[in-house]
Amino acid sequence: MAFSPQTLALLASILAIAGFLLYRAALPKPIPGIPYNEKSARSLFGDAPDLGKYHSKTHEVISFLTKRLQELNTPICQVWVKPFSRPWVVISDGREATDIMSRRGREFDRSNFFRDLFEALSPHHQSIMPTNDQWRYNRRLMADAMSSPFLNNVASHRLHESTSDLVSLLREKVRLAPGHVFNMYKDLQFCTMDVIWAATFGTELGISQSQAMYLSRLDHMELPNTSDSLVNFPENDLPEVWYMLAAIMGSCEVVMTSPLGRWHHLLMIKFYPSMRRALTTRDKLINSKLTEAWKTFADGDTTNEGNKVRCVVDMIVERETILAKKQGKEPDRKSKYLFDEMAGFLNAGYETTSTALAWGIKYLMGYQDMQEKLRESLRSAHPEAAAQGIQPSAEAIAKVHVPYLEAFMEEAIRHSALVSVNIRMATMDTEVLGYRIPKGTDVWMLTNGPSYCSPALQIDENERSQSSRDFKGDYDRWGKHDDLDQFRPERWLFQNEKGETEFDSRAAPMHIFGAGVRGCYGKKLAYLEMRVIYTLLVWNFHFDRIPETLMDWKAQDIITHAPQNVRVKLREVKMS
Repeated sequence: MAFSPQTLALLASILAIAGFLLYRAALPKPIPGIPYNEKSARSLFGDAPDLGKYHSKTHEVISFLTKRLQELNTPICQVWVKPFSRPWVVISDGREATDIMSRRGREFDRSNFFRDLFEALSPHHQSIMPTNDQWRYNRRLMADAMSSPFLNNVASHRLHESTSDLVSLLREKVRLAPGHVFNMYKDLQFCTMDVIWAATFGTELGISQSQAMYLSRLDHMELPNTSDSLVNFPENDLPEVWYMLAAIMGSCEVVMTSPLGRWHHLLMIKFYPSMRRALTTRDKLINSKLTEAWKTFADGDTTNEGNKVRCVVDMIVERETILAKKQGKEPDRKSKYLFDEMAGFLNAGYETTSTALAWGIKYLMGYQDMQEKLRESLRSAHPEAAAQGIQPSAEAIAKVHVPYLEAFMEEAIRHSALVSVNIRMATMDTEVLGYRIPKGTDVWMLTNGPSYCSPALQIDENERSQSSRDFKGDYDRWGKHDDLDQFRPERWLFQNEKGETEFDSRAAPMHIFGAGVRGCYGKKLAYLEMRVIYTLLVWNFHFDRIPETLMDWKAQDIITHAPQNVRVKLREVKMS
């Protein structure tokens, strides 16, 4: 049937109008009042094209959000990163972030972004749950793993042993390539993986030890002509679990970089042979360790000398048994929650800590005076070990207070913006800084922007929430820091009434571990790891300055703000 020209013209007009209306409907929908990039609001893909260009140039993602705030000269803005979805609200203000995370739990809860990141790997882990009864049960399951008795009496010894293996590995590298530069990043990852394995399962993985023994059998190496050229050391074969954990953690990046997000991640896990092998290996490993623990701790009785808790898997099996008895039921030996807590503890326990240490090593090299001050502080805090020419013990490192070490650790974490954002979702219609935030909106609270790494932007006191105004507290002194862009550990120290130097953990804004009930569960273990590893590394080695061309302060922040490398030149420190 033939259409007349008038009919065809009418149909074309209708299609054009329909297409235009669909286009308008698909455009980003700004939340009224909150600043945004006007060009992005006129694009179907919002801010995504600009983010893509930024990422290809810098290899970073979260710092793009800081750039948007700076461009708009505002502490709050909205961006569209996922096409055809609601905007993210981005803020950079330490005081407001503290308020949201610590005091507004009814209005804000865990973001679905965390579910997207980890649901395919550990769907029953506490990090992706809303704050409900199941979340509280999971938290209780893991509570003892962050208790002082376990950290000081069990975990500290595992840490000391694994770090001593790292020291041995580095000594072999110094022996084979004295005065030369090499990349230490992987060595830090070996150490933290050894640590988290030992803490989780109570057995030795021994990656650092095997690498040290491998290099000890070499008499010499062919070295570059200049000492500032990078040395590449041969490696011993790595255990299967190294590749397993690296593959699992690395797979999460696709959630951030792919337009399909978590669906792409689910497809990877289902159809990529390498991912299927990694998860099969992980599942067999955790199930076998849980089976062993159930044989010993099924009755929850640790009074027997042979039933001492040696690791986290022992602890949570015992805890599951005790909790089940209190509820008048049999413990669930096939608990999916218990399994996923173990999987999450193993996966997340090594990567972020090694990244934090990597930045700390860079600061030690870049600020030689601070390195010397830290070394002197450690020797003053452990005088007997210094006098005897031995390393401080695990007990001493865990319990002796070294204010400058605590300050150095805190400043290294703050300045590196290791975790560049905390995310909470509005559970009801609410307000932030005077702007309406609709229910279901994700609020991205940056840790690498104004008020954290540069002076805070001016905010009208009347625009803050009532709870923020009621708890000004520490925030007045935060505003006195006009040098937040600088690395200065002393900002965390003060003199008490006796004239003694003390560490103040609230001296400056720092939310790398979040805050409130949804703050990082593993924070205490992470600090203990850093305390032991920094102590033994600085005690045994001097980190020489290297050329700025090799220093390389670049990072990549798909998930954590990780440095691209950690090139070092070491000298052994002779103990008197």
